[in-house]
Amino acid sequence: MNPDRTDNKDPKWTIAVLVLWTLVLLFLLTVPMAETPLPRTGIFRYWDKMAHVGLFAVTGFVSVFGARFFHTFSSRLLFGLFLSLLLAFGTEFVQSVLTYRSGDVYDLMADLLGIFMGLFVYLALYLHEGLRSRLRL
Repeated sequence: MNPDRTDNKDPKWTIAVLVLWTLVLLFLLTVPMAETPLPRTGIFRYWDKMAHVGLFAVTGFVSVFGARFFHTFSSRLLFGLFLSLLLAFGTEFVQSVLTYRSGDVYDLMADLLGIFMGLFVYLALYLHEGLRSRLRL
């Protein structure tokens, strides 16, 4: 089996997952935050950066997983990278324009770290032939 070739018989449900996750991400990153800030002590000092890493790790993974309409894995990977980067830069720009949010370079760096983590996990699972067929990647 050619590992660059993908089985894309019915990509509709994976596209739905991608669209749903994108909407959830956009909602979470554009709604007003609570007025009472969380305490910034100890390990939870950077809770918002950890949240950005987690959100964009899922985004990186789901953006490749949802791109089943492409016939080759490399096309899916490039699409996932492009979409994830667009969402990361776009949401930080939108946050900088909103009066109740603020864009942050460190949030963007956390977004980028999360994207590459999500893409790496997907790639590692995909390259393992047994997991690729079992998880339908």
